[in-house]
Amino acid sequence: MNATEALFFWSTTLFLAMTFFIVLLALMFKKENVFKYANYSLLTAFATLSTFGILRWTLTGHPPFVTLFESMITSIWFVLLFFILLLKFNKKTVLLILPVSTITFLMMGWASSLSSEASELSAALTNIWLFIHASFATAGASSFLIGASFSILYLLGEEKLKSYERIAPKVPEFKNLSKMILNFLIFGLILWGVMIVSGAIWAHIAWGRYWAWDPIELWSLISWLLFGLVIHTKITFKISQNLFCKLTIIAAATVVFALWGVGYIYNTIHTYG
Repeated sequence: MNATEALFFWSTTLFLAMTFFIVLLALMFKKENVFKYANYSLLTAFATLSTFGILRWTLTGHPPFVTLFESMITSIWFVLLFFILLLKFNKKTVLLILPVSTITFLMMGWASSLSSEASELSAALTNIWLFIHASFATAGASSFLIGASFSILYLLGEEKLKSYERIAPKVPEFKNLSKMILNFLIFGLILWGVMIVSGAIWAHIAWGRYWAWDPIELWSLISWLLFGLVIHTKITFKISQNLFCKLTIIAAATVVFALWGVGYIYNTIHTYG
């Protein structure tokens, strides 16, 4: 990571931290008008991270999701993108900036501990199916992470949120929050499914086989099936929202492990870079 990239990387981290603390101040002092500054800070973080991605793409000549560091950065970018789009169409989701800024700030911290060296694409990786596979992987993970972050907020309790009477217009109704979580999980399930299928096509081109029983492949499939089960039990068996949120958080943890944690424990053919 060169000096210019570092400037935008750490600027993003700073603005996400600012966003988190601005929301906390708004909640502590129950000042509705303070939320607009959190919104501005989040948008600035998205702009600086987008600039970082463009710089990295220009430097390497390929989209920034080849290395583990780039994969995480791109996932953060998708989290911010999806949430900003949600915020644009639903003003009552402003309070949800709190879990989103928290999870993206933590991910930026994790990314800062990884090697940020740019990597050239090997011959096996130079294929359009890899780009489809990687983009759907990061986008799908982002959708699951948003659902999990909203679930954490839900588990704080409806009465706790309703205590902020002066900022009630910014607090989403719990019924709507439940629907948002489910919608993000369904969207993520579709994206993650495309990731698995496109990955199999790319694997056949690169390695001559669709499936290698590699740890990342297995954990990706496990997480996809787990989220499918969570969604199915919610829609079909009408499980309680509290249980649904807890299962969502557990399932999201398997996605994080599949995408970024497997390499810490297993040997895998899915080497980044």
